[in-house]
Amino acid sequence: MAFQFEKLEVYQKALSIPLNIAEGNGRWHKGEKRQFFWIARGSVFECVPIMQVLYRKNLINEQQYAGYYDHLDIIAKMLTNLVKSVEELKR
Repeated sequence: MAFQFEKLEVYQKALSIPLNIAEGNGRWHKGEKRQFFWIARGSVFECVPIMQVLYRKNLINEQQYAGYYDHLDIIAKMLTNLVKSVEELKR
């Protein structure tokens, strides 16, 4: 059996962020769903300074940093759209 959140592209692209996506998807009330998806989006923003520290310490190169940064930007936008879709739910 597959859980619905496993089908979400944003879940498949994310790092630690999928934990909040999965938990939010398991909630019945849209307010709770939305809150967990906002938390997941906040986790994306937490990853940005982590990538910056890794770059400054020469643990990743400029190309890797740019790739991770773009990836995080995409995930943040996808999560914003996920929140908006929850707000459109009737319950």
